[in-house]
Amino acid sequence: MKSHLQTIIWKCAVGSLLLASFSFASFSDFRDRDNSRFVTREAKPFRPDKDVVSVVMREAIPRGGGYTYQYPRENPEPILTDKYAMEGALSMEIELIASDYSGVAICIAGSVDLTPYFEEGVLEFWIKGDKGGENALFVLVDDGVKSNGESLQVKLRSKSLGEITTEWKHFSIPLKLFGKTGVYWDAKNTREVMLPFSWENFKGFRLEVRKDENESFKVWIDDIVIKKHGKAYEGPANYPFRNAI
Repeated sequence: MKSHLQTIIWKCAVGSLLLASFSFASFSDFRDRDNSRFVTREAKPFRPDKDVVSVVMREAIPRGGGYTYQYPRENPEPILTDKYAMEGALSMEIELIASDYSGVAICIAGSVDLTPYFEEGVLEFWIKGDKGGENALFVLVDDGVKSNGESLQVKLRSKSLGEITTEWKHFSIPLKLFGKTGVYWDAKNTREVMLPFSWENFKGFRLEVRKDENESFKVWIDDIVIKKHGKAYEGPANYPFRNAI
């Protein structure tokens, strides 16, 4: 009886060992097949830059209270993707409704005082278009303290600064080009209201399109930062011509 019981225990042990071996082999095979489908890309290192005042977007949606929003509500949400990346491993994919007034904003936690850098500071980022030739507005927003919670915006047309192409393109835009007069949409009175932009309370970056100016609109954007210094402006004098109320 004892010998029979030992035989049963031995068979069970061998069976368990074989099952475990089969399970490990199966997991290993699955893992290897999975790895063959996905190529792990080596992240491109960020260049150290002491001139950076504020990082709006770099490898992640802003944390610690930062957020994104899109309008209208049915507009696709912005997503982080490894499909393309200029620096690091990720960029942000932004798709806007071309047949409507639509936009996506990336807002930092809290706010940053940019008044010391207004004359020499720059907004810098990389952008890549799906089709090339996209027509957009590059927008900075404040925290809305001066305008009853509605963020004031200062805007520049992308085409006045250069073409968006299907290759990564770097934009470096002097802050003073945006001027000192912001606007916000007063939904109650259905009109734009102009007030001094709060450069002491910079909140974020927005990309937007006007209705029917594009057949479709999808871009990827990367490494959005505000820097203390940048390349001197070489365009028309006094642009954008509306820098005071």
